[in-house]
Amino acid sequence: MATGLVRTDDPCLSWGESIVEAVSEKTNRVVRWRGIDFVVRPNDRAPMDAVHSLRSNDSPLFLPEELADTVRRHAAGAPKRGDAERLVEATGHTMSQSAGLSSELFDNIGGIYEQEADLDAGLADVWAQERLAELWPKTESGRFVPAGEVRDFAFAGRNPAAAAAARELMTEIVRQQGPGAPIGPEDYAALSEALIKEKPEERFGEILKLLPGTDELSPSDRFSAEAALRRGFSEAVATGDPSRAAAAVRRASERIDPQLRRLADDPALAPVTPGRTPDSAGASVRPQRAGGHDVRRSPRSDRDRGGRH
Repeated sequence: MATGLVRTDDPCLSWGESIVEAVSEKTNRVVRWRGIDFVVRPNDRAPMDAVHSLRSNDSPLFLPEELADTVRRHAAGAPKRGDAERLVEATGHTMSQSAGLSSELFDNIGGIYEQEADLDAGLADVWAQERLAELWPKTESGRFVPAGEVRDFAFAGRNPAAAAAARELMTEIVRQQGPGAPIGPEDYAALSEALIKEKPEERFGEILKLLPGTDELSPSDRFSAEAALRRGFSEAVATGDPSRAAAAVRRASERIDPQLRRLADDPALAPVTPGRTPDSAGASVRPQRAGGHDVRRSPRSDRDRGGRH
């Protein structure tokens, strides 16, 4: 079928709406989609219009032609070989877009905001990866192919390099917060969702705040640490090496530690032991590492109440 804006009788429209509804219910936030704009694009063409549409409050949903045709064949009851796997990809693709559009504020994409665009795509992809199996029965995809018949809910992401970088970044953030249980699916989904809610241009700063001790940094030191985090994430996406995102978190953490040591070794900033004067022996006591008790080790989501509003 032809590419472009789909007609109202195209099954892709109701299928896409069912996914938007599922995402909206799970996040308890309205997805910024007007309910009528669904664009099918050629398989080999990047959705350039999507970049500009993300600057507005209502964005179209975009789907490659191959995946749209898969949805159409399932709706007609005539799927071809391999369509089940393609339907998983199509659902993940649309679910990721919907998750990204659940942010109340639209993204300033392009130019100096390219890294923010990659982070937004990566976070939305990770959210979809973790929620795909759970939300599948709530969508028309679950009607086409029951969840029990899906062999694998694997979804690489609309931007696989950004998705892998975002996942690695979150894993290292939790590791830096201290020993404890490994980060799990619910943690990835909850942390992705929390960051998607933040202002697009402030997401890297919010990530930095998750590292212990950042509340002790001066504005210039915080800016430097955030720049290191941003640069490393960008390199991870550009090279397809997600380990660079984790390395960026470690570098940012290393920038924080010297500042904490300076504060800990400064007698003027050390707490005074009760019963002693600031100048008496034993008055300088190393303060506890800042942030150690305030940062949750394993963020959890509490999105099960409410629905689309």
